[in-house]
Amino acid sequence: MNEPPEEGAAFTSSIGLAFVGGYADAASFVIARTFSGHLTGNSVLAAVSAASHDWYLTFDRLLAVLVFLGGVLLSLILNRFVSARLRSSSLAIAMSTEVVLFLLAYVLLVTRANQELFIGCMCLSLGIQNGALTKTKGISVHSTYMTGLVTTLTQKSFAYLSSERPPKPDLSKGSAPLTIRVLGPMWVSFLGGALAGAIMVTSFHSIGLLGIVLPLLALIFFEIRKILR
Repeated sequence: MNEPPEEGAAFTSSIGLAFVGGYADAASFVIARTFSGHLTGNSVLAAVSAASHDWYLTFDRLLAVLVFLGGVLLSLILNRFVSARLRSSSLAIAMSTEVVLFLLAYVLLVTRANQELFIGCMCLSLGIQNGALTKTKGISVHSTYMTGLVTTLTQKSFAYLSSERPPKPDLSKGSAPLTIRVLGPMWVSFLGGALAGAIMVTSFHSIGLLGIVLPLLALIFFEIRKILR
């Protein structure tokens, strides 16, 4: 059976998409000195670029912010207005769109096309991902940036460790143990993806960007199998 809509995406999908988010963020920064899914980072970097009078880089970083937000909005609009039947496949559709955008970004990179188009493809893909994945096991999550996720993880961990533990593990929706079990692995997966993305792109440049497609294809297959059960 599919996971109830209010519970969000499956835990496996959340872990995998956190890896994709970290990979894409690191890859785009190595290639274009701009994050693809980190609004805070791009906003700060845009301010630094503006202070240094590097207007070209300032534009790229502000463009990344706007396109990412546009991707989130696009994902939310589509999920709101599509039929209920398609809504159950919204995450698979979002990931399939990401594959197309990442492949397009690769082509733009290989052909040395306009860098802004490359940034646009990368940020649009992660914006769509961030809008499509909002919950897992009833817990709010983000798979493209970690600030809010790690803050929640720290708060829940502190509250759980500083209080008397119940005799039985409490894995009810929103409980501290469940939140830690969901957010902790997502953070580790994001860091692993960032490390993999940085190493692959630094070592193999444009070809390294294709490494992000394989886990996405595996996640799409997993999601389709879940829908068809």
